[in-house]
This record gives sequence, structure tokens and C-alpha cells, in this order.
Amino acid sequence: MIGTVLLVAIAVLLASVAAYVAFGATEEREPAPEVTLELEPGPVPGAYELSVTNGERLDGERVELRGAADENALRNRDLLAGDSAAVFPVRERLQLVWFGEHDSSYVLREFEVDPEVPSADETCPWLAGKTSVSIDFVLYCDVSITDSVDIESGGTVVGRIESQSDSVDIDTGLTVYGPVTAGDDVAIDGSEVAGDVRGPDVDIDTTTVYGSVKSANEVDLDGATVTGHVYAPSVSCTDNPTIDGQSCSSYAPKDPDDY
Repeated sequence: MIGTVLLVAIAVLLASVAAYVAFGATEEREPAPEVTLELEPGPVPGAYELSVTNGERLDGERVELRGAADENALRNRDLLAGDSAAVFPVRERLQLVWFGEHDSSYVLREFEVDPEVPSADETCPWLAGKTSVSIDFVLYCDVSITDSVDIESGGTVVGRIESQSDSVDIDTGLTVYGPVTAGDDVAIDGSEVAGDVRGPDVDIDTTTVYGSVKSANEVDLDGATVTGHVYAPSVSCTDNPTIDGQSCSSYAPKDPDDY
């Protein structure tokens, strides 16, 4: 009799544990935001406009754009209904993945797109053994090297660019499909960058940055457009640049520690 009661008690305990695993863990999952999203071709080749047409605030810190040149293109941005952001797909499928607490994640929306990135001349093996590079062709690869990176006339990088201890220099009329980071100076002239720009010293001239800019020192903007924010002690404005849709002259840069 005692054995039967004990078996029943164990069975009830196991059932309770199973119920907690099955239902309790599910209850802890943070629900995804309810938003309506649209994706339309943008004004420049390769760009698409991602718009929030209805629903809740979308916290860009929690969103990953899988299939885009910069998967963190929405970082440091909150999108409300009516807001939009430029994204640069590099694959035919673009997924917006939202990450909640307790390791929960959801695909908010999936789009089939036609990436308009140029055909590759070289891929990653070309970088093997190089500590500095000068690129005047189309390279499909993340460029992460020790020394300087120069993108010259005719050069395009489909991927991120990182010079760990030296400078990045991007010449006139070029496109980088990804973020740009340097251990030293970043100088960009007459080009487009589909991602954030980060470096101790940043000088951007007649360029559109589809992202934010971070620097430990003053950021120099000359006729440039930054669609995100500037995280720097100060910003120098020449020839009417804009930041986050505002005039540079009236924009208050954000604390670099908040990036």
C-alpha cells in the first residue's frame, strides 16, 4: 500500500515538472512586437527602404537583418509607425529577426528581394596573407586586416571593412556594402556606406552613410548625409550636412559611451 502511494506521489511530481517545462517556460518567452513592415526599392542602386507602417515601437537593438550587408543596420535606432531605414540586401532572402529575453527570438518578417550588388571580381582567398590592401575592383568579402585599407576608383566591397590599427580611405564614387571600422583615421569622399562608420578620427565628405558614426574625437562632416546618429564629443559642419534628418548645425551629438 505504501509503495502504491509512493508511486502515485512520484507520478504526480513528474507530471508537475513536465507541466512546468511544457507550459512554464513558454509563459516566460517575451512576446514579439506587433508591427507591420514593408520593404520597397530605395532611391540608390542596391538600397531598399524598410518601413514600419503600423504597430508598436521597434527597438533596433533587438533586431538583426539577416541577408543584409550590415545585419545590425538598425542598431541605435527606434522605429515607430511612419519611420523608415535604408537597408542593403546581399542575399535573395531578407529576414528581420527580433531577439527577446530568455533566449527567445522570432522572425518578424521575411522578404524575397533582388539584390543589386555588382558581380564579384575577387572573393576572400585574395586577402590571404595581406596586412594592407588597395582595392580597385569588386570584392565579395569581409576585409579585416592589421594595416591600411584603400578603396580606389572602381573598387567596391560587399562586406564589412576593418583596419585594426591603421586607416581606411574610401575614394570618390564608391559603395561599401557594410560597416567601416578603423584603428586610426577614417576618410570617406563622395561615396556611399551601407553601415556604421567607427574610428578615432572620422572625416566624411559629400558621402551618404546609411547608419551612424562613432568617434572618440570631433567628427568632420562636409556636405555629408548621416541617416543615423553621431556619437562623438563634437561635430564640425560644412556645406549643410544632415544627421538623422536634422541640420548638422542644430544637431547635438550623442555620448560615444551610449553607442
